[in-house]
Amino acid sequence: MVVIGIDTGGTYTDAVVVDTETGEVFAKAKSLTTKEDLSAGIGAALDALPTELRQHAQGISLSTTLATNACVEGKGGRAKLVIVGVDEATLRSLDVDRTYGIPSADVLAVDVAVDPSGKNVVQPNWEAICDANPDFFGDADSFGIAGMYALNNGGAMEKAGEEYLVQRFGALVVKAIDVADEVNVYERGATALLNARLVPVICEFLDAIGEALRQRGMEDVPVSVVRSDGSLMSAKLARIRPVETILSGPAASVRGAAVLCPANEALVVDIGGTTSDIALFHDGNPVRTDHIRIGGWKTQVAGIAIDTIGLGGDSAARYTKEGELSLSAQRVMPLCIAAARWPQVVRELETYLRSASPKHLSRYELYCLLQMPRNLSRYTEAEQKFMKTLEGGPVSLNDQRVSRSFLNTHRLEAEGVVIRSGMTPTDAMHLIGILSTFDAHASELGAQCMLKTYHAANAAREEKAVEELASDICNLARKRLYEQAGRMLLADSYWHDVPDGFDAQLQEVFDRNWERSVAGQDEALGAFRLLPQTDATLVGISAPTHVFLPEAACALGAQWCVPEHAEVANAVGAACAQVVVDAKVRVKPVRGSFGMIEGYRILSADESLFVPAEKVDDTDRAAERKAKDAARDIARRIVRNEASKRGAGAATECTITEEETSYVGAADAQTVVYEWVFTAHVG
Repeated sequence: MVVIGIDTGGTYTDAVVVDTETGEVFAKAKSLTTKEDLSAGIGAALDALPTELRQHAQGISLSTTLATNACVEGKGGRAKLVIVGVDEATLRSLDVDRTYGIPSADVLAVDVAVDPSGKNVVQPNWEAICDANPDFFGDADSFGIAGMYALNNGGAMEKAGEEYLVQRFGALVVKAIDVADEVNVYERGATALLNARLVPVICEFLDAIGEALRQRGMEDVPVSVVRSDGSLMSAKLARIRPVETILSGPAASVRGAAVLCPANEALVVDIGGTTSDIALFHDGNPVRTDHIRIGGWKTQVAGIAIDTIGLGGDSAARYTKEGELSLSAQRVMPLCIAAARWPQVVRELETYLRSASPKHLSRYELYCLLQMPRNLSRYTEAEQKFMKTLEGGPVSLNDQRVSRSFLNTHRLEAEGVVIRSGMTPTDAMHLIGILSTFDAHASELGAQCMLKTYHAANAAREEKAVEELASDICNLARKRLYEQAGRMLLADSYWHDVPDGFDAQLQEVFDRNWERSVAGQDEALGAFRLLPQTDATLVGISAPTHVFLPEAACALGAQWCVPEHAEVANAVGAACAQVVVDAKVRVKPVRGSFGMIEGYRILSADESLFVPAEKVDDTDRAAERKAKDAARDIARRIVRNEASKRGAGAATECTITEEETSYVGAADAQTVVYEWVFTAHVG
């Protein structure tokens, strides 16, 4: 089957044509991601593919880091979360912002009594709640709702809340029961809120895909999107459940690495524009997780276990107040790319260089307008004035129009309206000569601005100082990659001993080992040898990985590999992905007085059923068998329905596995079953 794979990242959009049965790559292309109009970058990548191959494509599979980057950078739509069954004091005591990623200003607790059994559901007075909190509900485009014990009552409160909020505000409402299927209400709430925030991000992406395909007469080709577990979902479903794509790009890269460079034990490293993603392979299969954590968010999204850090070609390189060079998790537009788009960037940098004095921090950086919002009325007068200023081109932070405005630009940056441009590893690679794609002169001016700000003025004019700064930025990126790979390998092998990662002593060991490695020393520093080592092969994918991977692999005592087509591995992984679905249904015995079983409760995201025991002494376990059979039927129906939504054909084979959780009773030392879990699988 011939499939086009498209990956839209923070910097580049890649496209490939792949034979999914053999993994052969027929053609590949890259273009810049055009954030002001995503369809332009997507269209450019498609146009670079041979026309005859495009016309014979039987499907299009998409992956993207847009949702990943939005999580890491705190971007997305304006959404609020309502949690039913808890109080404000509990939210504060749990510190839901730090623990689950839920901004404290974006969550409202509704304290109503909730029956844990799910039998008696008391609905909140939604009209009174909205009337009492007009500012909270008025400053949102969408909402998430999570109810305590919702899995025990089929999400009754969440469904009623959705119905009222849609009727009153006409807004999108995300029920936690639709995107999360485990008990913890705060994780469920975080997942629902994040889903609501990501809807405009993914819808903009899919609209751009649709426009690019329409312009090329390809609108009838089926379109799918890679989920965080590396499987596919339909584009229609992705529009309403975008939270399942939070690791779409990274998951596609892992799948692409497995296609391009099969390895039994491997550490896959993908360095993108905004983030670096690392995943482990054991016995040829990626390690998985049921709770993806990203950018502070703790979710109930299942997927490939990927460690995502804010390190990429577009990471901001800055000096701290103490004069130490650092790489920020904040993504900025590389100066070389900004200058290629807006030639006046060079003039702005030259102006700053003539007038800047030391200790101006990063005021040489520029504000750039990515796109003018369609609805300006949602922004303050100061924000609108600022955007109008940027319509004429990027403006330095040192410009009086910026420095005297006292404007907090966080919201404009978070919503993707404005982005900063500054010195990055991409600029450093242009100065060293590794890259030559964009305007290296702008990168040189940026380096001179940094040096003049933090060092003697004459040092900024020395070519050697500029080259040293560029080299230092690249080496800092190499060390960050080495440390993160080391942390992941350490946690995988010794997770009982180092649950919180590096402590000060381990950090010292890794620091000294890095010094030894970059110095080319064969022996450990000192009389005792304690060196990190791994049998896993470091597999590098994406364009700049070959610049940073060899040194990290050497310091870890590992082999490394950058396979052919590594620069488009995400798109290859997207093209080779398939629909895979799992659905869980739980059966819990309900015990009454003296521990006698009164019946069995069947719990799923769709419904909650109770199967009563027909007699007190059910020795032949008729009720248990009836409940289990019903659970299997429900699981089979759910998984097939979900597979259909994700785009699988009607003739899908379904397998069901059963797991039992039990404990030993304290009174009589008898084994007591807590629950049975039935998992239906398609794919």
